[in-house]
Amino acid sequence: MTLAAGAAGLMSDPVALASTPRKPGGLRFAHLTDMHVQPERRGGEGYAAALRSLEKLDPKPAFIVTGGDHVMDAFEQTPARCKQQWDLYQQVLRDNTGLPVYPVMGNHDICGWGAPEKFPIDGDGYGKRMAMDRLGLKSVWYGFDAGGWRFILLDSVARRSKSYLGDLTEEQTAWLKSELERAGRDRPICIISHLPVLSVCVYFDGERLRDTFWHVPDAWMHRDAVQITQLIEPYHVPLLLSGHIHLVDRCEYRGKTYICDGSVCGNWWKGAYHDCPEGYGVIDVWPDGTFEHQYVTFGWKAEPESSG
Repeated sequence: MTLAAGAAGLMSDPVALASTPRKPGGLRFAHLTDMHVQPERRGGEGYAAALRSLEKLDPKPAFIVTGGDHVMDAFEQTPARCKQQWDLYQQVLRDNTGLPVYPVMGNHDICGWGAPEKFPIDGDGYGKRMAMDRLGLKSVWYGFDAGGWRFILLDSVARRSKSYLGDLTEEQTAWLKSELERAGRDRPICIISHLPVLSVCVYFDGERLRDTFWHVPDAWMHRDAVQITQLIEPYHVPLLLSGHIHLVDRCEYRGKTYICDGSVCGNWWKGAYHDCPEGYGVIDVWPDGTFEHQYVTFGWKAEPESSG
């Protein structure tokens, strides 16, 4: 396994990236994850700035993948607060880009699981329903074709009482198996999830070392990581993308590359998170299965903590 963690050496900015030499015949897309849009701390303005910075890329991305946690938090909020955040998210997206967008479900996008006393189970939009409606999703897992690749977008978030864990569940795993079989063993496949299937930076998010053991919660990284890596083993899956941790890493395991991109919001719009600034991934892919990834910052300046 080859490991790399941290944003150093992976970062660029839109202007620098625009001048980067690039092989012909490829497709570029942007991976924006963990936007955490909210009225407070100018979260809407920050997301707008990230979207506008895509215009500086040359070539511009053909599409955007939004990797989950579109809003600050719906998990433990009232219906009114959830609606407020989603209204702002949709307005910012509509006003600042015309690119096609392929969304992935995040844990913070889900209404009421963490506080059913605030959001009744029979309420309009409970669970994943509001996010699916606002994101235009008919299913929380799906696929599409672009640039000679098959893109498979997964739903990482399974329920555990008032919390969640990273798991595909039996139904989605069966669907993933059928998608892989349909793509075949020669066509390059990119798998995108909110929680990492495999990650290095999960070891640096919080106090993970206790006594003689590392403790990585299954709400940080997929609990079914072993099963997923075994399932994709025979297929041509050069790239698996994720977010969730707000940090950047890249690890290679058994010929497949796992990249966790940092967050658009950084430390929830309070600045860099563990020295990883606000940003997003820019990925160039080619039909032969090769790809290039860069983590791009967009010059966001957080307001002082006292600003509310």
